[in-house]
Amino acid sequence: MQLWKKNFLVSYLLFLVVICSGLLLLDGYISRDETEQWIEHARNNESSLFYLAAGLKDEEFSRMSMNLESIAGKYAEAGILIRVRINGYCVTDYTPEGLEAKKAVEIRKIQGKDYLIIWEEQTRDNDLIEVDYIENLEELYGQQTRRMWIFCGTALGFALVVGLFLYYTMRRINRPVNQIAHELRTPLTGIRGYAEYIMMGNLPEEDRFYAAQQIVESAKNLQDIMEKLLIMGNVREGSIQTKRIRLEKILCGLKERYPNIETDSEIQFLTGDEALVTCLLENLTANAVSAGQQVRVKIDGNGIRVWNDGETLDVKTVRDLNKGKEIVENRIGKHGYGIQVCREIARAHGWKLRYYSSESEGTTAVCMFGTALF
Repeated sequence: MQLWKKNFLVSYLLFLVVICSGLLLLDGYISRDETEQWIEHARNNESSLFYLAAGLKDEEFSRMSMNLESIAGKYAEAGILIRVRINGYCVTDYTPEGLEAKKAVEIRKIQGKDYLIIWEEQTRDNDLIEVDYIENLEELYGQQTRRMWIFCGTALGFALVVGLFLYYTMRRINRPVNQIAHELRTPLTGIRGYAEYIMMGNLPEEDRFYAAQQIVESAKNLQDIMEKLLIMGNVREGSIQTKRIRLEKILCGLKERYPNIETDSEIQFLTGDEALVTCLLENLTANAVSAGQQVRVKIDGNGIRVWNDGETLDVKTVRDLNKGKEIVENRIGKHGYGIQVCREIARAHGWKLRYYSSESEGTTAVCMFGTALF
């Protein structure tokens, strides 16, 4: 597994642990607060019931029993079970058989269901009054369970979005590093090979000169790649200097380097970073020259077009290039030198780089200015 993928997995798992733990702690805090409020409300109901029973105890026993029975029946319809005893005699009882409270307030599972039990015992006017108040907690726990699942779904959804963003960001950062590393391999291999060839000794002057010439060419290629790396770093950091560029100077430089290309510019000036625009044109032109015999570079008010008559690209490769996907080198061949650098430079200027390729019209790299289309 690549190092950046390992770093992504570690970072993502750490983020997942943090976000899930945070939401679970939040859910626990909210649930505890809800339970305390529920208990406080139940205590108030139980106190009201106790004072009602204490107020009715001086009435005729049959009437007191009837009133408490009616009240207990209404409570039972709401899921609240009540038992009232006066001097050990049970006046009304809707509680499960054999239930005896052990604490003043407790939560106990009865017949597979969770109940809140509040027990109060006081002596009023030499009469011992006992009230057992039992309230079903299924509604409370159901709300808390639903909220927990909502929190878990939210955490996973958020983590998925952040994970995708983190993955594509890290892959985008790592992609040019891989491309640069791959491009460095060729000149470094050439330099090492010809240096070892010279070290063999007893070579004719012509062979030594040829080997030294190849080392110089490889060193130049290496320097170009390092400049690309520095340019990409400046682009990513936003270190671009926008000014008015004279295009004639850049096009003349291209003609000197590639005498056989055709250049045409309908505009004299362009606003942008001169070093980056020069790099963009040089890379696009180098790709076109490597791929075809005829090359045309045209600049107008809509954008930059670099055309060549070489081997065409297949539809899938063109589509992937235009979507900014990572392309294996053997799929783009001689069209692919510095594509990622060109794309970064175009993006930094607010331009859009696209490719068009067909057997009848050849291959064209198009860098569109702003929202211009063609």
